[in-house]
Amino acid sequence: MRLRSKMSSFLGAIAAGLSSLFGKSPPKPGPDDLRRADFKTSTQRLGVRFSEKIRDVFRFRWLKKE
Repeated sequence: MRLRSKMSSFLGAIAAGLSSLFGKSPPKPGPDDLRRADFKTSTQRLGVRFSEKIRDVFRFRWLKKE
């Protein structure tokens, strides 16, 4: 029983090594993929309208001191 478990772990290690050498990794995202993933947030596109009360609450967070 011990020989079988050692043999299977050895074969598993060999298979893992071969798959890491010859396995295909997923391609890295290119500039077109990143451009597609980036989107501009607009309240009009989302169908949300800001009232003046909401604007007054968030205005101080939007304005940056420079």
